[in-house]
Amino acid sequence: MRVPMISMAVAAALLAGFAAHAATPAEQELVTLEAQWSKAGVDHDLAAVDRIVAADWTGQDKSGKVSHKADIIADMKSGKAKSTSMINRDVRVRIMGDVAVVQGGDDEKSMYDGVDTSGYYTWTDVFQKRAGKWVVVASQVTPVAPAKKK
Repeated sequence: MRVPMISMAVAAALLAGFAAHAATPAEQELVTLEAQWSKAGVDHDLAAVDRIVAADWTGQDKSGKVSHKADIIADMKSGKAKSTSMINRDVRVRIMGDVAVVQGGDDEKSMYDGVDTSGYYTWTDVFQKRAGKWVVVASQVTPVAPAKKK
């Protein structure tokens, strides 16, 4: 399960990277939301997760396991999911009306149910603008295996 984190300095650097293709305010807002979601995971900020993640959110991992918002909240409350750092990378945004697809990756130090889950992950989040605010409605996350040495 993805529980993201990023520093404001890194978020600023990501936003600066958008300047090459003249990011819109909406694209910048979505990159910032991803950064806030990442930070919320590390800070165990349930209020931020509640604000960013839609009530009907579903997530899926590499095994096909589907999670819901209640699962994220429960795992954070119980301490089952713990992240000590998460740095988002290569965040790309495509907006289609009131729906946006945000793709990227993150380097993280994390544990899930006592097992080290640290590593590099790629992910796709689908956001929808509801009542004037972007919320994430669906996510897919995949761990990336380290490159094999030759």
